[in-house]
Amino acid sequence: MSFTLATLTSNLGPVPAVEIAGAYYRIEDVLPGLIKRPDQGLLGVLQNWAAAEEALLQIIDRRGYQSASPLPTPKDSDFLAPILYPSKVVCTGINYYDHLRKDMKVMDFDKTKSDILYFLKHSHAVVGAASGVRFPSQSKEVDWEIELVVVFGRRARRIPAERALEHVAGYAIGLDLSARDWQMNPRHFKKFDLMAGKSFDDSAPLGPCIVPARYIDPTALALRLWVNGELKQDSNTREMIWSIPEQIAELSQHVTIEAGDVLYTGSPAGIGWVKKTFLNVGDQINAEITGLGKLCITLGADPDAATAKGL
Repeated sequence: MSFTLATLTSNLGPVPAVEIAGAYYRIEDVLPGLIKRPDQGLLGVLQNWAAAEEALLQIIDRRGYQSASPLPTPKDSDFLAPILYPSKVVCTGINYYDHLRKDMKVMDFDKTKSDILYFLKHSHAVVGAASGVRFPSQSKEVDWEIELVVVFGRRARRIPAERALEHVAGYAIGLDLSARDWQMNPRHFKKFDLMAGKSFDDSAPLGPCIVPARYIDPTALALRLWVNGELKQDSNTREMIWSIPEQIAELSQHVTIEAGDVLYTGSPAGIGWVKKTFLNVGDQINAEITGLGKLCITLGADPDAATAKGL
């Protein structure tokens, strides 16, 4: 029997939970003492992942969770980001062949002549459906990108590719929201800015849950994203240019990976920028990846919009 992990909202604050056979249980009720800081969501579980996973597997095997009372069945809007908050949110850019072919009209890309493009988002860019996603009112060109997210469960650096997956605790669905007018800002000296364009507040929705790596083969997962019910992205992780082990190995040459860090692994074809079709306040995004559920968010108005500086 499998399980997933999530952080749910409640009147008393975040509730780290485990889902077993479709029912959600408070982790503290199933394994007392495992959660030290509920306000951090699942971060503490991931920082002690090897022991935590083994304990959860034993509880499931012995049906020990049946002595706990299940939580009310959560709605899409009850899910916070699973991790509150990762120390690092690393993103891989331009990592799908179909994105190159269909969106960028590049037909002859040779990965052996290129290095992986990484960039960072700040930790509080990570949000879940329950906390709301504020529309970046400084932008007129807000774009969507669905991404498979790697969640790390071990601290390490300089990891060989053949051992990279040993450091993965699980996977989740992520959105890399982009302010394209700031990303390709003509007022910048280089006319390019990944901070303002990619790392604004609420730019990294994550969820709805973390599925342990033992249950997921990341090499052939379907990814689909809808905006207001219209299918925009429809691809498969088979289209990745650099595999997840390659991404982890290369990343770990530059930074120490910490347990609880997340890696957004790139987005396939179908972004709005190609057709100059962008998001607006009130739009609903539904993102789905095989085996990981569906992340559903609505873009809310920015309460500080009156002071936003646009281009």
